[in-house]
Amino acid sequence: MMRDMRQQDRRILVVDDDRDVWKAYRLVLTPQSGYSGTSAEKINRLLSPEMDDDPAAAIFSLSFAAQGQEGVAMVQEAVARDEPFALAFIDVRMPPGWDGMETAKRIRALDPEIELVIVTAYSDRSIEEIVRAVGSSEKLLFLRKPFDPDELRQLALSLTAKWALARLADKQRKDLAVSEYRFRSLVETTSDFVWEVDREGRFLYCSPISMDLYGYAPDELLGKQFFAVLDAPENQEQARRIFDECVAAGSHFQNVENTCLTKFGTIIVIESSGTPVFDERGQVCGYRGIDRDITGRKANEAERQRLETRLRQSQKMEAIGTLAGGIAHDFNNILSPILGYTELALTRISPTDPLAADLQQVIKGAMRAKDLVQQILAISRQSPKERKPLQPHLVVKEALKLLRASLPSTIEIREDISTECGAILADPTQLHQIIMNLCTNAYHAMRKTGGVLGVSLAEVIVGEEDSKVTSFELVPGNYVLFEVSDTGCGMDQTTLARIFEPYFTTKAMGEGTGLGLSVVHGIVKSHHGQITVYSEPGRGTRFNVYLPRAAEENILQIGAVCRETIPTGTERLLVVDDEEMITGMLLVILQNLGYQVTISNSSLETLELLAQDPAGFDLLITDLTMPGLTGFELSQKVLAIRPDLPVILCTGFSELINKEQAQAMGIRAYLMKPVSVRELAHTVRKALDEK
Repeated sequence: MMRDMRQQDRRILVVDDDRDVWKAYRLVLTPQSGYSGTSAEKINRLLSPEMDDDPAAAIFSLSFAAQGQEGVAMVQEAVARDEPFALAFIDVRMPPGWDGMETAKRIRALDPEIELVIVTAYSDRSIEEIVRAVGSSEKLLFLRKPFDPDELRQLALSLTAKWALARLADKQRKDLAVSEYRFRSLVETTSDFVWEVDREGRFLYCSPISMDLYGYAPDELLGKQFFAVLDAPENQEQARRIFDECVAAGSHFQNVENTCLTKFGTIIVIESSGTPVFDERGQVCGYRGIDRDITGRKANEAERQRLETRLRQSQKMEAIGTLAGGIAHDFNNILSPILGYTELALTRISPTDPLAADLQQVIKGAMRAKDLVQQILAISRQSPKERKPLQPHLVVKEALKLLRASLPSTIEIREDISTECGAILADPTQLHQIIMNLCTNAYHAMRKTGGVLGVSLAEVIVGEEDSKVTSFELVPGNYVLFEVSDTGCGMDQTTLARIFEPYFTTKAMGEGTGLGLSVVHGIVKSHHGQITVYSEPGRGTRFNVYLPRAAEENILQIGAVCRETIPTGTERLLVVDDEEMITGMLLVILQNLGYQVTISNSSLETLELLAQDPAGFDLLITDLTMPGLTGFELSQKVLAIRPDLPVILCTGFSELINKEQAQAMGIRAYLMKPVSVRELAHTVRKALDEK
């Protein structure tokens, strides 16, 4: 750090081999001397030996060297500490060692700014010779001994003052240069565009970043009005009006957003801030400010809003999922007696009875309701996906029956459904979901103008040369092709590129979630199939869904199931459910199948029965959700009493346990309500036979 200038600008070095001369310097330049003239007594007192060690606080800070080498070393040390001497008095004759000329030359080499005074009483060297030896006459003066005290004092004052002013001026120049460099570096390296304009909006200064931001070099912008060059055409008048208002009011503007047109024709969003520049009369003569490119930030804000919308939509779906679980449990419990008692009624009348056909429709409706519940659970991702062999034409025809009732008469359904297209290995609920989603989208495309909804189903063979194979979308083989077409408004290429994105929708608010086609796409891919779409604006849309045909052994399973007889038995069964209607129904069904049945509506009562007589029953059928003990807890306690007892766990819906978890803990079978008589009979018989 630099010392205080008031001390530093008075630092004087005296290089003289005569210590009496040191005292003379101290006499003249030290305030304690009380010097006011040439009093012999004062001179003698100051030249006394006691003054050698006097640490008097001088107006000047004096340092003394007896030899040239010593003086040069002191200057070198002072320069290193950044505490240079302002002035050096150097005697011209100093034997032994360096003389005054050599000493002055070396000191000047170490510190070019120091003021030098060559002091001599007599020298055989001329002043010109001394100047040549030192190397320059600049900052070099001569003083002859004996010197006049007033002259010495005045010389010291003037030279140290001159040195201090030169130092100060040099420091100011350096500070100004540093400040200018810092400002220029900041302006020219910042990512913001720094500008200055006159009161007409013409550029007076442009930072180099204008090339990266706007595509214009600074020279291309200087002298041109900013709003005529940079602002988008539709904004130029507004930008000019706002700028004129600011000039008239002399006001600042901050974070003003505007769309600008670059030299390359791209639109960017700019945030501008500016402050007025005033002339000597206090009038606004221009503005200085910065432009910041916030195009990315605006895009991020839009993306954040989109994600927030997705989050809200996901929360809605989560709420629907929670609601679906509750609905599934209660609704399936309601469907269970409807389906069970209807099937019982069918067994009590002749197949030719007119009521038989009506009861079959009730069963079909109950099974459809069961599938709808499964579809709700599938959407909320709470339902396991079980694939089994099925005839797709039956699912398509059933879905079209539902659609006909909901579509307006302005929309005609044309179907071409082959009953010989073969079977597929799929989840029927998910296949139904594909059909309903695609057909509903087709309806939305035609609801204003009407049109034709085409639905077809056929078998196709995809060969090795097919583009879908060569592009690795499908493997060669036999497929079932499901096609849905419409004569509606169609889609452009931009929309087509995004239709399978989650939450992307072209429907109005409240008419769609943007999940339909993304779910369809996911289902098709999970079945190792492919979905393609073709559309043009005004020329309708066509979706093609390719699903692999099932293997021959799977097709045979469908017929085998239809030919199966319902198994019976005579074993002792214990049935527990807190719904009396369900236990009553199961009692009748199982008794009709030949079993000895005991029913209970309390899980605690059931546990007591088994504890009293562990070998009294051959199988336990229990509901999952019951007060007291859940079916899961009851099963654990029962299996602890009798580990070999087969247990069948039934539920309308559960988030706590699934089929795999139930079987892992020893439960023999896991049934989802409502259960058909055939499914119940096979499950009971299988559980007993595996014992």
